[in-house]
Amino acid sequence: MDAPSIEARRQLFVEGLLVRSALAGAFALVAVVVALFDLMPTSSAGPALSILAGLALVNVPYWYLGRVRGFPLSDFFPHWLVDIVFLTILIHYIGGADAPYATIMYYSLVLFAAVSESRRVALRLAGVSMLSFGILVLLENFGVVAPVRVWEHHLSGAAQALAFGVSTAFIFALAFVGGTLADQLKQSNAEIRLASDALEEHNQELERRVSERTAELRAATQEIADLVHIVSHDLKNVAVGATETARQLASREEKNLSDRGKEYTRHLLDDTRALSRMLEDLLRLFRATDSGTSTREWVDVGEVVDGVVRRLQPHLERKKIELEVGALPPVFAEHGKIRHIFDNLIDNACKYVGNVEAPRVEVGGGCRGGEVEYFVRDNGIGISERQQERVFQLYHRVPAEDGNGVAPEGHGIGLAIVRRIVERYGGQIELESMPGKGSTFRVRLPARSEAGP
Repeated sequence: MDAPSIEARRQLFVEGLLVRSALAGAFALVAVVVALFDLMPTSSAGPALSILAGLALVNVPYWYLGRVRGFPLSDFFPHWLVDIVFLTILIHYIGGADAPYATIMYYSLVLFAAVSESRRVALRLAGVSMLSFGILVLLENFGVVAPVRVWEHHLSGAAQALAFGVSTAFIFALAFVGGTLADQLKQSNAEIRLASDALEEHNQELERRVSERTAELRAATQEIADLVHIVSHDLKNVAVGATETARQLASREEKNLSDRGKEYTRHLLDDTRALSRMLEDLLRLFRATDSGTSTREWVDVGEVVDGVVRRLQPHLERKKIELEVGALPPVFAEHGKIRHIFDNLIDNACKYVGNVEAPRVEVGGGCRGGEVEYFVRDNGIGISERQQERVFQLYHRVPAEDGNGVAPEGHGIGLAIVRRIVERYGGQIELESMPGKGSTFRVRLPARSEAGP
């Protein structure tokens, strides 16, 4: 076990000296009270108070000597021996062999030794204490030291032996139990320190791994950004060039081509156009979900929806759609991304009302705790349960049915982009729908969050 630091030793020294002073003061108070009630003769009270005063005052040289020597805990042994001698003399003046219960004065030394040192040291100190008291009893009984008659009773030799045995058993039991508990507590503290050190080492290792993973993720993100740069500048140019070449071939050389050549040219033109659209869609997906240099602010969602409605006004009038816009709480986000969410959801709702009678679209929202919730609801054709999860997949479009008034439009990336934006803000998007009974899209976002796409 590691040796205590000088600060810990100093603290133990201070505690030990304070305990000595407090106990000396308490015993002195008891002596004064006993003397006032004539329970102890003045001839005994005077020496007792002098001894207790000496026990308290000896702490001063103890302190200065300990400070000079760096508060070594080994200094407690001569301190305790001096205390035992003083306490044994004090026991002599308050009755000696006729006051065996006075051995309680040794208990504080034994307990402090158990706490500050170990069970072994406490047992040794208990042995020295009872040896000192036993020598006092023998000296008094053999007349070497004249006993001080404080009490009216006088214990016989057998009673003194019994009282001495009980006191010895009790002080050794106190040393054993107190020392065992103190040793177990020290062992537990040592194990806790080891566990704490291991945990700290584990946390440092975890932080190192997180840093490595973060660096790897940053590198991977940079690779993706580089790939997008290549797509946006190189592949897109190639696709546009291939489309233009196919168009020129179809328009200028059509008369020189066979029927099969004309068919191949049309297929080539369709494929290059499709490739250009797919590349453009990928770029749109990246731009919509990349944070870039956009800044978050309090977005007036009602104003955003008004702008979307103005753009869709011709479509609303053509299909005679009744649009109702309710309360829309603000959200701390990026204006362009919030506009993209509602632009896609409201546009989809207008598309998929189909040819139902009295088509209707509702937009609203509210606050719940630290979240805001928005919904876009229509009474259109609805979406089957099998299709509901797939509508958020890239390039997936809900299949149109004959006669429902819905024409397949777009490239199937709008809702995929919406979900990515919502999830990167730490939110959720849900779909509730039944065929023939319309659909409701619900978007939940943190009212204010530093996380975001």
